[in-house]
Amino acid sequence: MTLFDFFNITGLLAFAVSGVYKGTGKELDILGVSILGFLTALGGGIMRDVIVNRIPVALTGYGDVSFAIGGIALGIFLYRVFQIDISSKTIVKIFDAIGLAAFTVTGALVGIKSGLNVVGIIIVAVLTGTGGGMISDLLIGEVPSILREDVYATCAMLGGLLLFILNKLSVPLQLATFITLFFTLSFRLLAIFKNWHLPRF
Repeated sequence: MTLFDFFNITGLLAFAVSGVYKGTGKELDILGVSILGFLTALGGGIMRDVIVNRIPVALTGYGDVSFAIGGIALGIFLYRVFQIDISSKTIVKIFDAIGLAAFTVTGALVGIKSGLNVVGIIIVAVLTGTGGGMISDLLIGEVPSILREDVYATCAMLGGLLLFILNKLSVPLQLATFITLFFTLSFRLLAIFKNWHLPRF
């Protein structure tokens, strides 16, 4: 398993679980929550791949789809066991933060490998980390998290920038990706627990 695969699997599982709980909070049926789980897990990666001009990985193999299914099953299992709606609870935000950090790294890695400039790397990092969540939020009639959640997309932007800088400084890629993951996840968790937010209008 490569480093990219590890982060990709982490993001798929975390976002699939997060998507399932979004659906349970809206009283959707099992197909509805499954669709949200799929879109949350795979939507950002599909958008990323379209931007870098390649056929989306999720549509050419079974690996990503399988892990998304696993995450959906895990989310449904956890919901059935606890029998409570935790869609707005901190635990779901933690799953979402893990997915955001992991997919920020994978998006930035794809951007670097595709030869994008710093702006392009940041864009694909943000889209990979937030794209699936935006799609699922729109489907359930909510303002996307990227537009309302305090210090959310900012974490992905800074994570993409950090990986670009570390790569330019010739930091070993494995170390650079772990540093970026730790930074993005820590920043997001601090924003959640410290209630950080950007100026609002």
